[in-house]
Amino acid sequence: MNKLQNYLMGRLLLAAMASQSTIAAPSDQAAHTEEGAQHANEKQHSEADHTEDESDRAEEVGHEDHEEEEPDLTFSVELLRDFGGEIATAEAGVIRQQVSLPGEVKLNEEAVAHITPRFAAKIVEVQAKTGDRVKAGDVLAVAESSETLSRFQLKSLIDGVVIKRHVTLGEHLAPDDIAFTVANLSTLWVDIALYPKQVPLVETGQPVRITTSHGPAPVETRLNYVAPLVDEGTRTGLARVFLANPDNDWKPGMFIEGQITLGEFPAAVVAPRTAVIDLEGQPTIFVQHDGSWEPRPAKLGRGDSDSVEILAGLDAGERYVAKGGFVLKAQLQKSEFESGHNH
Repeated sequence: MNKLQNYLMGRLLLAAMASQSTIAAPSDQAAHTEEGAQHANEKQHSEADHTEDESDRAEEVGHEDHEEEEPDLTFSVELLRDFGGEIATAEAGVIRQQVSLPGEVKLNEEAVAHITPRFAAKIVEVQAKTGDRVKAGDVLAVAESSETLSRFQLKSLIDGVVIKRHVTLGEHLAPDDIAFTVANLSTLWVDIALYPKQVPLVETGQPVRITTSHGPAPVETRLNYVAPLVDEGTRTGLARVFLANPDNDWKPGMFIEGQITLGEFPAAVVAPRTAVIDLEGQPTIFVQHDGSWEPRPAKLGRGDSDSVEILAGLDAGERYVAKGGFVLKAQLQKSEFESGHNH
């Protein structure tokens, strides 16, 4: 620009002396010079805008890559097991149609003995008390006949436990008075109430799971008896289990829940309910893939109390976290939080 200004000043000084023709050439040169300067200026602006656009696009790509990047869950199988996790291989299984019904543990009435005197008598000696374990033939008390004054023994009729003692020393008994009740507690009855809509569905031999909120571990067994009649007062039916009780863990009077399996349905892939983790409202299963654990959305089908059918998200033969997926969920959420915070 300085050269152009100097040139114009010189042109003005020579205007009075030069002819019109000598003035025309410099005028054309100035026009070309001015046009070149404008073109150079526009080129610089264009290059600057192009550089800014490329910078913006690079930044946007960086953001997209950052947002799409998934945390790498590379927990080892051993570490997951240290946290109580379990790893399984997906396979086919069975889903059970179940119904849960209330019930109660009761004495096996076929294993209870009532000890009575043969004739009217007075108790002159008592040898057993409530809670005593006795054998068949053990003497429980000695009585004296009211007519002959001869003495005779009251003996247990079965092996079991004295659950009731109805006599005291010197008490007079009639032949139909019960002196002792002895029960064999090695087997008990579990009576399950059937509501009207379950009565036609429940049959002898169906699988049943007996559980109690406070007491022994659950028992898997089968129904031994279904009553042919319903109770006239409650209109409920009755299903019964003959429960083995070798360690006396189950006690008559306990309330229980009976899960009766009414039917079974095969499924291509079945997983325990503990494998399904809620991840932002989406059922998710952690599946082993390329050395890490991939959180896969799962589509669930039918289920029972323990297992669920997997319609999508887990294929037969794949290894997955069957229990303890909460550890991976926590790590995933931690990584996402740190990623968002750094961003």
